[in-house]
Amino acid sequence: MLLQRIILCALASAATHHSAGADRISPSPLASAGRGGGWNRNPSFVSTKSTQSSEPTLHWTNVLFQTRGGSSEEDASAVVDAEASAGDDVAAPDSVDTSSNTTEAESLPNNLTFSATKPHDGSLEDPDGIPSRFLLMKKNDRAEAKECFEEHLAWRKEFEVDSILSRPHPKYDVCKAMVPHFFAGRDPHNSIVFVQRPAALDFELMRKNNVTIDDLLMHYIYVIEYCWNILEPGPPEGVMTNVLDMKGLSFRNLKNQEYIGFGKRFVNMMSSNYPGRSYKTLVVNAPKWFHALYKIFKPLLRESTRAKILILKKGKQQDAALKLYLGDSLPEDWISNKITTEAGERYFLPADDREECDPGPNSLVEFDMRQFVIDQLKLHNETLQEVL
Repeated sequence: MLLQRIILCALASAATHHSAGADRISPSPLASAGRGGGWNRNPSFVSTKSTQSSEPTLHWTNVLFQTRGGSSEEDASAVVDAEASAGDDVAAPDSVDTSSNTTEAESLPNNLTFSATKPHDGSLEDPDGIPSRFLLMKKNDRAEAKECFEEHLAWRKEFEVDSILSRPHPKYDVCKAMVPHFFAGRDPHNSIVFVQRPAALDFELMRKNNVTIDDLLMHYIYVIEYCWNILEPGPPEGVMTNVLDMKGLSFRNLKNQEYIGFGKRFVNMMSSNYPGRSYKTLVVNAPKWFHALYKIFKPLLRESTRAKILILKKGKQQDAALKLYLGDSLPEDWISNKITTEAGERYFLPADDREECDPGPNSLVEFDMRQFVIDQLKLHNETLQEVL
């Protein structure tokens, strides 16, 4: 049973934004109360009413919105197992005009509050106000979907998620350094590419910088809210391509209760509150034993989830799949014979200028998001906490 929980936790992490039926697990009450090392709240800047205009009120900076190059989805059979790539029929979102964007802190809109619903997400037409994604998550079981959405609303209220982007985030750089995760750019379908390296989660760095698991969980909420409200404000059915880089994963990680504990809280929180957001999930650099375990536990996953997950190991087949699914957003050093980042090496080194940006950890999307954080801090007379 322990092994089963471990492998399901790992696979669920790969499918974080797929529709899932996991129990709701929120960050601990410490974050809500603002005690200890929890999330830094500033009540004077928290809106007490969730609002969302009929049109997006904010396009932050000149993020990468052009359609990327790359092969077509139909070519997938040349590089991946037909079973693994079948059934992926999620519609790709349209691009969004960002011609009026700005980067000056003084030009930030006054309203950085975003509610749980958006125009055209199905909630206005639904008799119970339930967004379509929650109904799909529960296979149109209205009673269950209503319960899940009500829990989601309670979760947003408890942790003031609607106004999280209006609050300062001084621990942004530290959280980024704790575990590599970044928006690499956009795939050939114009979907956001989100990369995570869970095996690189650094608990020693976390303690050294006086950061908690609650801080990291709230940081992830901040990043995802930024994604779906600023980076990709519409259409409401927008999806992303997830890349889960398993480089460095070993049984030592899976025996670490602190590591497993964070994984469970993270997966359950994300799958319960952000369902139906995945176009494809690539699990790359997977060790051989992971492939074997996946074959055993694959039948336990829903068919719709299995169809969106690709398990790959380092080599030509993985290189071809990455080029196919990521297009121009594929970092050059991800190709097998060009890998330059060694295990244990500090992965988060933010660029100082837009001219230094490339697909990967220092993409234009990442640069602009960090600038958004810095400008918010300026408005609150705060600065980024230095990573020790």
